[in-house]
Amino acid sequence: MRLIKPGLRNSISALLGTEVRKASPEALEPVRQAMLGVLGDEGSRLYPQLSRKLRYLHDAHALWYARAEMVAALSAMHGEAKAVTMVQSLTPVFKGLVPKSLMDASSRQRH
Repeated sequence: MRLIKPGLRNSISALLGTEVRKASPEALEPVRQAMLGVLGDEGSRLYPQLSRKLRYLHDAHALWYARAEMVAALSAMHGEAKAVTMVQSLTPVFKGLVPKSLMDASSRQRH
């Protein structure tokens, strides 16, 4: 038996402002294309699993967290500093798709 019913959990999340509406596939496509663009043709060739993952993830949060894998792949190709900068440039395309707190944490890591 569940201690917290899903409806209650969702309403608490809504009150705390942590709930983000589920993004439509059309809303995710610009994010997906931006991420694949940063990875580039060479990155897609060298890291086909990552490229495939970016093409088929269906959730904004999953795409957000895939950025860590992108940093690892891009670091091997371009060095860590440039990789972090490249992935940080993707943050604006996630606006409205992931909680503001995630985006704020990402921007604070730059300084």
